[in-house]
Amino acid sequence: MPKNVPSLKPKELIRLLKRGGCMFHREGKGDHRIYVRYCQGKKRVVPIDMGAGELSPPYVLRIFRQFGFTDDEIERLLS
Repeated sequence: MPKNVPSLKPKELIRLLKRGGCMFHREGKGDHRIYVRYCQGKKRVVPIDMGAGELSPPYVLRIFRQFGFTDDEIERLLS
């Protein structure tokens, strides 16, 4: 499990996700945006709440996990 996952603003999280290969898919309901990542031949689709001020560390880690990032990939993106 990666250590020191920080709380992030939604735009900071999206910047990291794009660096990891995620792409904007479409606008969702309300303040959500839908992002997609192709991992091991599978399409991973995850909504991200853009209206939140700060995303908590457990929430940030859950987003990374839903996209299928490994511990090494997460630590590389956060460094």
